[in-house]
Amino acid sequence: MDYTRKTDRMDIIIEPYRQTILVQQRWMYQWNTDTSWSYDEKRTFHNKADQLIWQNWSGHFKVRVEGKSDFAQSYTHKDFTVNFDIKWVLSNPHWEVFVRKIPPGDFHTSSVRWGARQIQLDTEDLVVVARTKNGNSYHQYPVAHEFGHAAGNSIYATTHGDEYGSSSPYYEDRSSIMNVGSELRKRHADYLIQELDKMVPETSFSIYNVH
Repeated sequence: MDYTRKTDRMDIIIEPYRQTILVQQRWMYQWNTDTSWSYDEKRTFHNKADQLIWQNWSGHFKVRVEGKSDFAQSYTHKDFTVNFDIKWVLSNPHWEVFVRKIPPGDFHTSSVRWGARQIQLDTEDLVVVARTKNGNSYHQYPVAHEFGHAAGNSIYATTHGDEYGSSSPYYEDRSSIMNVGSELRKRHADYLIQELDKMVPETSFSIYNVH
């Protein structure tokens, strides 16, 4: 039996027989009207964003369960793999996603408004960004970073907006995907764990490993 939790920001599906946990967000796009968009351009943007989110987030977290439930007893010491997915929808979204088409190499600030369930992106968010901090080099796909905010790493959720120096204890962790790098940390699944703990009575979840 699968277990499903539907929230206003994501759906979470536990598939015991596959030992997977799927986190899916429904994105309804608003394509900026400063320039025209063909359907192929829209589809290419979504497919690339989905690919990069999967590449950077899926398969990296391993979750274990414990507790008194039959489910917990059956899967003690077994790893569940967490996958992340976005779905392009035309109604009933988790997130309204505003996408701006900008010239290659140009810059426009992207962001996530947790309370409003809105994401601001642009076409350059699909291009890897290289940065140097204190002599160290980091790279990051901005769309994967912004997805991390929408997955719960927000100053309004688990306060893991690592790049915000004034409000985060993790500002010096530059390699973090929620800072300027591309590495995941156990804390980046804190919000997910909070939601998982609400799904199966007498069962608790924890991150066993992340790579």
